Amino acid sequence: MPLYKVSTRGHFVTILLGAWLVVGIFIDGYAHNHGAVETFFTPWHAILYSGFLACALWIVGLIIYSKKKNGSSWKHPIPIGYELGLLGVIVFLIGGVCDMVWHIVFGIEVSIEALLSPSHLALMLGAILIISSPFRAAWREQNESQPTWKTFLPCLLSLSLSVATVNFFLMYIWTFRYNLPVPKVIEWYTDNSSYLFAHRMVEDAQIRGLTFILLNTLLFMYPVLLLLKRWKPPFGTITFLFVLISGLMGVLDGFYQIHGLIISLVAGLSADLLLLWRRSENNALRSSRLVAVFTPIVLWGSYFGWMASTGGIGWEPELWVGSIVQASLLSLGLSLLAISPERGSK
Repeated sequence: MPLYKVSTRGHFVTILLGAWLVVGIFIDGYAHNHGAVETFFTPWHAILYSGFLACALWIVGLIIYSKKKNGSSWKHPIPIGYELGLLGVIVFLIGGVCDMVWHIVFGIEVSIEALLSPSHLALMLGAILIISSPFRAAWREQNESQPTWKTFLPCLLSLSLSVATVNFFLMYIWTFRYNLPVPKVIEWYTDNSSYLFAHRMVEDAQIRGLTFILLNTLLFMYPVLLLLKRWKPPFGTITFLFVLISGLMGVLDGFYQIHGLIISLVAGLSADLLLLWRRSENNALRSSRLVAVFTPIVLWGSYFGWMASTGGIGWEPELWVGSIVQASLLSLGLSLLAISPERGSK
């Protein structure tokens, strides 16, 4: 059983090195999206793999320090929360070697192929296991249910960067990149389809748009509900989470779709204000339900509000209003799974 607890300063080092790794991932994604990738040996790969090397050396160093400090055997020196982090180092290393071999044999992937490459998925898993170490440590160590920013920030950064990494590999469903309900997008589908299939193409785009909204709701709300299950986070937590995720996703297109960042800011701030308003009632379960219901309404309501003010909404009211309601209900269902009511409660 682990004996050593990493200090807050130590967790910040993990986050700093993990951010180095994550930034490398997003820079590499930007290069892929703009046709700059020609070989495995690129400057952005150098950032990515040097970030991994720094993380690996840091985690191994923590283990060695723990063994010397506690005099334990090699069986129990891994710090609390970092067990899967060490596994992540191994997975990432294997994925990196396989990635180099894959590129040599099959060439450089483009578009969605790069996101589904088995070696890249191994890199994703390894990176998440490494970066999420401070979050797992906080989940197991922190006794206070209402932490301060000083003690909670490493945990929040760890979770935010982990979720951002997941979002990176799901960039093909990021709603703010496509804006399928915009009239110009619908016109493009119509103009680039034959007369017989134009209606079907528009309908397929509507299905994609609705699906993206629901999947993005899960990506935004799952980490929020996970935090609310364990803590009463300090004011600004959800805003920070949403803005960091959307900001990193904006890197992939050079912040061309800046409205996604603004809409995420509005939705996160509304959730934080709702929690602040409900904090005095000391009913965490009810607060989480309200956040689950109203945050998607603000998020997608703001999205369609932006659309209406900048060129109109190309969907019928039944579609876009229904998508907001559907997202809210999905989030509520997710909250029921994440935070179950106590037995005997009303």
